[in-house]
Amino acid sequence: MTINMDELKKWMKQNSKHLVVGIVLVLVGFAGYHYYKSQPKSIVSHVKPSYSGYDGYGSMTYNSRDVGNEVTRVVYRSAGFTKKQTEELLSNDPVLMTDIRLDPKLQANYDRAMTMLGTIRCDFDHADNLKNGDKVTFRVTSTSSKSPVKSEKKVFTVKGLEKIKTVSLKDFLKDNPVTFKGYNNYASLVLPKDKDGQEAFRDNDEEENLSNGDKVRLSLSESYLEQLLAKGESISPKEITIKVSGLKNITEIENLNDLLAKNDDFVKSKHENTSSYTYAIEKVGDYLKYDPNYSGFFSSDSSEQVRLVTVYKITETYSGKPTVSYGYYGYSAEVVNDKLVTGDAQTVGGYNTEDLENLIASLKTEGYTEYKAS
Repeated sequence: MTINMDELKKWMKQNSKHLVVGIVLVLVGFAGYHYYKSQPKSIVSHVKPSYSGYDGYGSMTYNSRDVGNEVTRVVYRSAGFTKKQTEELLSNDPVLMTDIRLDPKLQANYDRAMTMLGTIRCDFDHADNLKNGDKVTFRVTSTSSKSPVKSEKKVFTVKGLEKIKTVSLKDFLKDNPVTFKGYNNYASLVLPKDKDGQEAFRDNDEEENLSNGDKVRLSLSESYLEQLLAKGESISPKEITIKVSGLKNITEIENLNDLLAKNDDFVKSKHENTSSYTYAIEKVGDYLKYDPNYSGFFSSDSSEQVRLVTVYKITETYSGKPTVSYGYYGYSAEVVNDKLVTGDAQTVGGYNTEDLENLIASLKTEGYTEYKAS
């Protein structure tokens, strides 16, 4: 086929205006395409959050791997890798990685991509303790002005979290009642466990020597509340004040006075008159300590125990010169069914001192209270 140049020139002259417009449109389209290709790309459309847990305590996760791959894909393409090479890089293709190490141009592209990836950060502003209706924001930022990934944010609304089932603390205590162990003025608090054997309340070791009418404040432990929330349950309020009641008087222990009567013989056995020394012994007062959970040094078992001591004024005379000191002497015995096991009673004795006030203060610090025999 031969081209008639005269006819071609004639046609171009007749259609020169249309031809110019067409060329311009092609150039504009080509420039627009390259402008679009050079602009930072948005990746937020790839973000898909999911919510789990309970309303007010929910958590959020999202497809971070997919989003990370999309960011990496954009960066690789902008660094000069082809679409095929980009997908091979995402799958850690060993052949391509070898090619990159052997080809200076590919290696330069790869180094540039790695540096750029280090400037880009994508994440949500918060992801825990969420409730339905909360707003969470996903942000894309970069410390580089040349980032191929667009810096932007997208707001999502939390939804689909399950409702917490809340019971009142009073109702919880009906099913898991607090009890008191011991006697009036000497009782201690026994905290309950729930149906699963879990301890619900914080230890309250200071609540000792309780009496009828005393008020005790109970506080649910944070760890227990967290365990409940993990199951979609809660208790409200977290604290409550209860009143101590129903305690027996310690005088209902049948043979307290029998144990007390042994103290005089005990102190006398420690201060017998001799040819050089004589002793005058006077009773100052009786003191009792009740331990609802006593355990010995060689046993892990616990039992109720009473310590009943008497403080004495002891005047020792030597060569006609008297010296006054004070000390306490007594016994400890196990309590079983409101009765002391006196046959196994152990002696209890303290140091002698000239300071009566300090001695009594020391006893009270150890948990003793004054006892009035009936």
